Amino acid sequence: MRAGAAVVAVAIVGAAGLMAYLWMSGGECGDAPVYRSVEACAAGGRTAGVCADLLRQADAALARSGPVHNTREQCEDRFVTCQRSIGATGFAPRAQGFCVRRGPPETVVPIFGPRGGG
Repeated sequence: MRAGAAVVAVAIVGAAGLMAYLWMSGGECGDAPVYRSVEACAAGGRTAGVCADLLRQADAALARSGPVHNTREQCEDRFVTCQRSIGATGFAPRAQGFCVRRGPPETVVPIFGPRGGG
């Protein structure tokens, strides 16, 4: 029983350390700018077409691995807009923005949060 408690304690400490690291380093985006729209991205120096593609990539990432809800209504109770998920049956949030984490390779990180949070 004590070995199990030690494993749980190590997992909790590890998760807390990761959360602290992400918070201290600026989250998953680090110091990369966060774009809340295609227009904001284009104002940052990319073409509107590239920015639209980056936003599509952010939506696709959430459809593949975002939080999944059984119905669109359940999803939209929690998030602003939702889309069909890929893989698991249900609905996942759409990106409210994105950042491009420096690489190699560069990685599109979707930004999303609960209704009213962002």
